[in-house]
Amino acid sequence: MAATSYSIKRGVDGFKISDFTVGVLAPNADDIELRINTTDALGVNLTRKDVVQILEAFERLIESGPLFTTTPVL
Repeated sequence: MAATSYSIKRGVDGFKISDFTVGVLAPNADDIELRINTTDALGVNLTRKDVVQILEAFERLIESGPLFTTTPVL
């Protein structure tokens, strides 16, 4: 399963492509990393819509609060 990693440093607004580090695997490249597999667990290609829906789900998780407690609820 191939994947692409995108990372960005804290405080960078992300309005320019050059604000991001892009690679096949970029752990520790910047403060936040997003890795997207090109296919799902069944080998089906992910679409832009799939990625946006998943990012919106992460946004709900982050805004709900449990992610930043001493004992995260997962």
